[in-house]
Amino acid sequence: MTSERDVLDPEIILDQLGPSLFSENIIFRKTLDSTNRLARELARQGAPEGSVVLAEKQTAGRGRRGRAWVSPGYRNLLFSLLLRPTLPPHEVFALTMTLALAACEAVREMTGLEVLIKWPNDLYVGQKKLAGILTEFALQGKGIDYVILGIGLNVNWNPTASQSTALRLETGRDISRNDLFVGILQRFEEYYKDVSPGRTALYYEKWNALSLIMGKDVEIEFDQETIQGKALGIDYDGALIIRDLKGREKRIRNGDVTVKWWRER
Repeated sequence: MTSERDVLDPEIILDQLGPSLFSENIIFRKTLDSTNRLARELARQGAPEGSVVLAEKQTAGRGRRGRAWVSPGYRNLLFSLLLRPTLPPHEVFALTMTLALAACEAVREMTGLEVLIKWPNDLYVGQKKLAGILTEFALQGKGIDYVILGIGLNVNWNPTASQSTALRLETGRDISRNDLFVGILQRFEEYYKDVSPGRTALYYEKWNALSLIMGKDVEIEFDQETIQGKALGIDYDGALIIRDLKGREKRIRNGDVTVKWWRER
């Protein structure tokens, strides 16, 4: 059974959130196939920026490259944000980094845990995955029509997969999902006011300071290619800079990263 405190309550959320970009159109569903899917449908119908889709349970949640996102109901945070930024398309990934940063800081304030960003879209505690972010966007002419940022964050359950973790597993206690959700939205909104018009330099150092892979040996799969090297940092647009095995610096916008943990032993 779920405790009263573990049930998402839109009234509590709106009361705590107060006046906000995200308080005008929160769509809450107990069960939904995918928060990103519904947010995308709403975007195409002209829903305003700041619309939020929040669900207790997803039946067809997914991550990047169509991978399934498994989450039990009434235990985690599953939500998507609809944005209509003025960023040029090549800077969209900065929004992924901004949401990751907001989530890291909100979790740290509530739990004291050090949560780090595993580029391009995951949050980790130690060597275990805590959350994943899925970014989707559509163009209108040469500009952006909308961006959907979806996140699944493990909160009050004990994942069976050895490579995953959750806040309760790390802290030994239940965490208020209502409070955490509000904390993430508040931080993201604060940062989004700067990042949306392109002032990403303000957060460049922050998301690099929280990078899990900074200075580590990594292997990256992208565009049917695999490259090995050392991660040097994440640039202003959210792209990864690495030095490959031949000493050449490369800028990568998208890919799957494997950290060579064994090389640190």
